[in-house]
Amino acid sequence: MELQNIIENLQGVMNLDFDERAGSFKKYRDILKSEISSNPSNIEAFCLMAMITCELREDTEKSIEILEQCYAQNQLNFTDEGFAIWATDMAYFLLEECGENCEERAEELLSQAISRNSNYASTYYAYGKFCFKKSNFEKASKLFHKAFELSPKKSYGYCKAVSLLAFSRQDEGISELESIYSYPFEDEQIDVKIALTLGRELAHSGNTYKAKRIAEILLNTDYREFDIEIDEMADFLYILGDYKTCIELYDKSRYWEEASWLNKYFYALKQLGHKSIADKKLQEITGKIEKDIHETKMNPTDWESDEDYQYHISSETKRLLEIKEGYSEVFIDSIKILPDTYYNMFYQCYYINCPRHYSV
Repeated sequence: MELQNIIENLQGVMNLDFDERAGSFKKYRDILKSEISSNPSNIEAFCLMAMITCELREDTEKSIEILEQCYAQNQLNFTDEGFAIWATDMAYFLLEECGENCEERAEELLSQAISRNSNYASTYYAYGKFCFKKSNFEKASKLFHKAFELSPKKSYGYCKAVSLLAFSRQDEGISELESIYSYPFEDEQIDVKIALTLGRELAHSGNTYKAKRIAEILLNTDYREFDIEIDEMADFLYILGDYKTCIELYDKSRYWEEASWLNKYFYALKQLGHKSIADKKLQEITGKIEKDIHETKMNPTDWESDEDYQYHISSETKRLLEIKEGYSEVFIDSIKILPDTYYNMFYQCYYINCPRHYSV
């Protein structure tokens, strides 16, 4: 049985409708069942069968049961490589499908795989992702570094850089981003994210010349296709002090009806001397919220439950107050509104030999 051939054949049907590709999934699952029956030490066959079962939209527990069976039959003779594959793939189901109750076990499995010198970058990426989520940024950066050593993907380098930035090691984070930044973009999905994060950090650090060059590139890129939202670009330009373009993007995205956006929006308008526009926006937004609250109070029976009704009233009243307070901070108290600081990982599948994401 050639496992790679099966994976490649499965990839060839991924774009078909579910009912059309399900036949292929079931066919190869039967082949894998036969292989496991005659060769129960074939860890990769167990793992592929578990993911095929998931692709068939069967209960996650069935996939986990397959992997548990693999462990029961091989626990006494796992090679380090076999254990790393099994543990990483089991951790995937535990972390991505089972929720927080299974996180402790997943962490233990990934730690064990690493202690057995896993040669799979996915193991280190998976553990790094987990540590990043738990705000253990120092450990995450080291794990992503190891993943990058094993497989020099820009995504691993990016995750390492973001972990360093989140750990307040800005110079190292910038250096890491500069080492993987390239233009023209080669892989736009990751390259655009690298560019945006690098540009923001250069702007934060005062290197506005390089930051502005990156901003010009991104403004001419259809970045929304690559998981970069307009509000993220608006924030970048806000840091650079390009308030005019920042406002244009905020207006285009229409994210400004929350206080967290409006505070920066009002501040940008103030810097441009457009208080009258800010006043008009404030009246439009608060008027709409006040009207909604009034109409809701007039028709409480429209809500399915009193709890939902009360929550809507309280949350909208709170939002209204926060927006008015934000306006006052900018135009009456003259408080400088600082840009947000946030760091997001680049997510990718880490299931070893995943038929949907497999690459040689």
